[in-house]
Amino acid sequence: MIAKVSVKGQTVIPEAVREQARIKAGDQLDVGYANGLIILRKRRAMTPAYVRSLILSSRRLPTITSDDEIVVARAIQKVRGRRK
Repeated sequence: MIAKVSVKGQTVIPEAVREQARIKAGDQLDVGYANGLIILRKRRAMTPAYVRSLILSSRRLPTITSDDEIVVARAIQKVRGRRK
């Protein structure tokens, strides 16, 4: 599907996508940009149940090790070196 951007930066989300995402008039969307992708996500209220699910899902994340910190530091140095 193709969506066109107006001179005001507005676009229309195709109906089929709105239906799949259960987006309706008045809903709020979080907008982000990462690695060349524009990301839209329907905003959810921060209910106690939602906060609990976020906390529980974060417990499944891998533990960061000292090796990971070294890899991240090297990646940052590499990117900073490209800016010069």
